[in-house]
Amino acid sequence: MNAPNERLGNSLLMENEHLRVWDHRVAAGKTGHIHLHRRPYLSVVIGGGKGQTVNPSGNVLQEFQLEPGKVYWYGSEDLPEVHALRNTGSADIAVITIELLSPSL
Repeated sequence: MNAPNERLGNSLLMENEHLRVWDHRVAAGKTGHIHLHRRPYLSVVIGGGKGQTVNPSGNVLQEFQLEPGKVYWYGSEDLPEVHALRNTGSADIAVITIELLSPSL
């Protein structure tokens, strides 16, 4: 796997001084890019499926089932976090990640 960067998704949908909105998609059977979370964020599941988070060595950190419509919050107590999303299911996974840049939000 590549070295982690702060690109939290496949594409940046929006950015201002307060937040960044990322579109993160991983096809069935694939592993997304390794990335670093340094700021609090929330993830909104658009397309769900079965998956894992893996560390830079490829070791499984967590297994999960993502349900469309679910929202997950990750605060400063969960950071920093380095991982990649591995899709172990038969459907594509799509997540919108909102990264908070301003500590006042």
